[in-house]
Amino acid sequence: MAVNQSQQLDEVLDRAARELRDEEQPSWLELSSRILTSVRDTTRRSWPLDAQFPTAENGDTLRVSDIVVRLEVVRGVDIPGCSVTSVDLRIDGHACTGVSIGLTAEYGVDIQELARTVARLAADSVNTALGTTLTAGDVDVNVLDVSLPGE
Repeated sequence: MAVNQSQQLDEVLDRAARELRDEEQPSWLELSSRILTSVRDTTRRSWPLDAQFPTAENGDTLRVSDIVVRLEVVRGVDIPGCSVTSVDLRIDGHACTGVSIGLTAEYGVDIQELARTVARLAADSVNTALGTTLTAGDVDVNVLDVSLPGE
C-alpha cells in the first residue's frame, strides 16, 4: 500500500512539474514595456503658468506647466561646482513672480559668485520658458549643503 501511495505522489509531482515548466513566463521585454506604460500613465499634479509667445498677437493665451518650468531651471543651472536640490516657483495666480533654488555646492567654490551666477541662469531659464522678464533679483539661492569636489 505504501508503494501505491508513493507512486501516486510521484505522478502528482511529475504532473505539477510539467505544468510549471510548460507555463509561459512573461519576458523582460514585456515586463519593462508594462512598467514604462504604467509610469507614463501616472498623472502628476501641475499648475498652468501664463506665458507669452514672442510672435503672438494680443488675445492669444499660452500656458506652460510648472513642471516644465522647474525642469528648464534645473537644466539651465547645470554648471560645475553645484547641483540643484530643489526648485520652488513663486506664483501669483497663474503668473510666475520669482524662483527659490536650493543647491549643494562643492567645497572651495566661491559661494557668493556661485549664487550670483545661479540666480542669473535661473532667471534666464524662466524667461526662456515663459517669456517673462524676471531678473536675478527675483531669484533666491540657498546653499543647503556642501560636498567634496567630485562627489
